Amino acid sequence: MPFEFELPSKPVLVAGGFGGPAVMFIVTPFRNGLTLGASSPASAIKLYQEVFAQGFAKGWTGGAFTARAACPQFLCLGPAYHFYASFSGVGGGVLLTSLTETLIVYGAETKNAQLAMNQKSPGSIPSVHPSWKPFGPGFGIHVFRNVIATAGLRMFCTPCTTAIEKVSGTSNSMTTLAGDFAGNVCAACLSAPVHQLYGYAVTTPELRTLPASEQREKMVSFLKKQYLDTSGGRTRLSGLVPRDLFMRSMYVAVAYTMYSTVERTLVANWPQ
Repeated sequence: MPFEFELPSKPVLVAGGFGGPAVMFIVTPFRNGLTLGASSPASAIKLYQEVFAQGFAKGWTGGAFTARAACPQFLCLGPAYHFYASFSGVGGGVLLTSLTETLIVYGAETKNAQLAMNQKSPGSIPSVHPSWKPFGPGFGIHVFRNVIATAGLRMFCTPCTTAIEKVSGTSNSMTTLAGDFAGNVCAACLSAPVHQLYGYAVTTPELRTLPASEQREKMVSFLKKQYLDTSGGRTRLSGLVPRDLFMRSMYVAVAYTMYSTVERTLVANWPQ
């Protein structure tokens, strides 16, 4: 059987090449707030206040690096996904897209995270990760996070839209938008602890000096500290759980819903 694949259409290419970078730059403050949350128990409001503490424009610190990387990133999430899925199916498309995305944006996102940390605590990370380097601490965590997020965009949205249409008894652009947002919120919530673990890995320089077993112990300890609260002999979910779910949703769900709307609109209205 011959190898069969399908090249992405022009509107999909335009959405990935231009819409993606714009979206990722817009949500920079949300991403920076998440980064600060990896090392702080503060509330979401306080973290966002820290993001803008040195002025409104400072909220977009590091955004230019991520926006530049977002062009190939969203060419990956859009056109490359459709290409991969044409010969490997939806699941294969999600996996290959996520790996490709990490290779593209890992360097920029890691530099962004470290710059945000240095803005909060100057000198915390003396040697900032170069934006061109596609690997480093937390690489595997980054891939896993992207698998979940991409699944939200490409696998969760349709069933969420169907459910909303059944409940509302109607089908229109608003139910589609709501379905996209709901699907991406689900993915954002599932990926929240993974993203925080990635943020911890890249903003904790001392981890790199430890053996692999001790690194794992530190990471497990971080997750327990972040999400579990033990008192009176009882262990329960920490108050940070709803904070991180909310902040991750504000970043991922908003960004991916904006992107899927741009992609869908261009495909529907592109001149034939």
